[in-house]
Amino acid sequence: MMKFRDKRDEEIEEQPQKKLPYPFSVFFIVGNEFCERFSYYGMKSILSLYLKKKLKYSEDKATTIYHFFVCACYFTPILGAWIADQFLGKFKTIIYISVIYILGHILKTIAAVPNIGIDAATMTFFGLALIAIGTGGIKPCVSAFGGDQFKLPEQERQLQTFFTVFYFSINAGSFISTIVTPILREDVECFGDTTCYSLAFGVPAALMAVATVIIIAGKPLYKMNPPQGNIVFKVVSSIGHGIGQNVRGERGDTHWMDVSKKEFGHELVEDVKVMLRVLVLFIPVPIWWALFDQTGSRWTFQATRMNGNIGAAGTIYPDQIQVMNPILILILLPLFDRLVYTIFAKCNFLKKPLQRMCLGGVLCAVSFVISGILELELQKTYAKIPGTGLSDIHLMNNIPCSVQISLMGGAEQLDEEIMSLDNHILRNIESNGSHSLKMSVDDTCLPDILTQRSETVDLSIKSGHVSAIILGVSGGKVKPMVIEKSDEPDKDNDANSKVRVIYDLGEFSSVNNFSLLSEDKSHEFNLTEPTVSSTNYTTVDFATYKIMMDDSQLANYTLEQGGVYNLLVARDPETNKVAARLYTLTSPNSIHILWQFPQYFVITSSEVMFSVTGLEFSYSQAPTSMKSVLQAFWLLTVAFGNIIVILVAEAKAFNDQASEFFFFAALMLLDTLILIFLAWRYVPRKVREEQPDSFPMNNGLSNRNFKSDTEF
Repeated sequence: MMKFRDKRDEEIEEQPQKKLPYPFSVFFIVGNEFCERFSYYGMKSILSLYLKKKLKYSEDKATTIYHFFVCACYFTPILGAWIADQFLGKFKTIIYISVIYILGHILKTIAAVPNIGIDAATMTFFGLALIAIGTGGIKPCVSAFGGDQFKLPEQERQLQTFFTVFYFSINAGSFISTIVTPILREDVECFGDTTCYSLAFGVPAALMAVATVIIIAGKPLYKMNPPQGNIVFKVVSSIGHGIGQNVRGERGDTHWMDVSKKEFGHELVEDVKVMLRVLVLFIPVPIWWALFDQTGSRWTFQATRMNGNIGAAGTIYPDQIQVMNPILILILLPLFDRLVYTIFAKCNFLKKPLQRMCLGGVLCAVSFVISGILELELQKTYAKIPGTGLSDIHLMNNIPCSVQISLMGGAEQLDEEIMSLDNHILRNIESNGSHSLKMSVDDTCLPDILTQRSETVDLSIKSGHVSAIILGVSGGKVKPMVIEKSDEPDKDNDANSKVRVIYDLGEFSSVNNFSLLSEDKSHEFNLTEPTVSSTNYTTVDFATYKIMMDDSQLANYTLEQGGVYNLLVARDPETNKVAARLYTLTSPNSIHILWQFPQYFVITSSEVMFSVTGLEFSYSQAPTSMKSVLQAFWLLTVAFGNIIVILVAEAKAFNDQASEFFFFAALMLLDTLILIFLAWRYVPRKVREEQPDSFPMNNGLSNRNFKSDTEF
């Protein structure tokens, strides 16, 4: 029994307090957050590939658009917080902005439907703008609205449980959507397309609608707090006033912000002064976000050039690899808290938040060094595109014996031997001037068939193009046949295979059906020209295909992930029967996508040490009245980090992706040095309150900038 005295100092007994029930209303809020995060991360996981593959933007431009969108998503929380605190309250703000959010998803989904006569890019950007307003606008409201359902201090422990569940719902939504959405994009065919981005965007749209219904359904149970006014604008106004007064020559007693006390009050200004000391530590934070958020852009594009085949288990798609982050964060958070930090604490290391943040910055740089090294290996498998003023010649030998080739017309004559039924690419041929190509075979080659064993053909090669030439036989003579349409060595943006059919059917020209059949898909090609011709390149799933002409099976071939192929259908010189031969123009992806795991593991470890610790540190150091303001400024660091990526992508200062990765690694290391310097100078709030006029002195013993988190 607890005792206290009333106003008359009479001692009375207080009845035991009944334990407050857990507010059932928060389950609607958690359900809303799960569906909203599914909606956001599902759409975001496939966005960069959609921009590149469907809207046909370059990787640099797609990266710029992607990071501009993310940047907008982290500027708009200030708008949502202002509306909630100043006018509507949290619940109404969530509902109204969710409607805008859903509309953005709907526009984004419609834009992804092919061939409906709309400007897909314009509608996409409009939809993304509404989504940015939606996700950013409700971001500061939902978690705070959940916290409002608890009565403090009686339910402080229950409130902590809520935030744990809330955080888990965020990662669960991210985890599931990052797996499911790429499958919908890649494995479903719709509107006559081999992919279905409209469905992949439509499911997140539906989940956002469900999220809104869930939050509305719980209305009768919610505890509603009226708008209290937004302190962010008071803080910004006081800082602006202080700067203005100092510019005019007015000076404070001990600090430049003191001149604002008359206008905004002593307590607010003192809290702002403490907050500004923390904000100085935020200066290096945007660089960290600049690297981390590239997991959804540059690292995803890197994954498209890798092999995701995992055998009988299926395929890891390039945008699915992002799921490593939510998986690892759920594993590493408790692991670091209970094991890693405990072990290092015995060595008196990583006991203090700023130490953890500095090491996290180093790890972030290391992750980009790893990605840069991986990129150097990947470059060996990339498509080789002729430079300006140069051309390549792709020679495909359809004769069952070696062919001697002589290319004339350049600075010097080139001689090559193409092995039986093989192919070879002559690279970096100067495209200016006239060229001729001579093919010849020896007397042992098809002795009963060939009457003429050499032939020369004039070539008209174009700068930046790859000319395709079939080395074959026609009427008892060897004959080099130039294909009118150039080869296209570029790999598919989605890490599928690309193939075209080159055909010379002669008397077999009346083909009713020609197709590639796998276990679950069919790709048909129209072979209608009576002379040597070719189809356009078609993107197909990587699989083993039966090559079918009418009712006859010509061959079986496996098209591998990322490979670019020419499938030649022509008469076999020996048997005089139609045969199908596969020639590889660009090598398939040979490095497995799971080689990205090390860089994801390191950057997620960095996230635990830098982002999670930094957010907790800034919250603990902020005065009570400034905690929401610090959270708003923390979100702004994400926005500014994405602006850095936009500037680098638009500058186009690097010739290859590996160099850009190494640049960001170096930038992060420099940024970490700045953080170490700022951390060394920083004195925690508690020390400054005890010694308001003190400053780190002499041997630095009074500088407690690396205090352990238990001392805050």
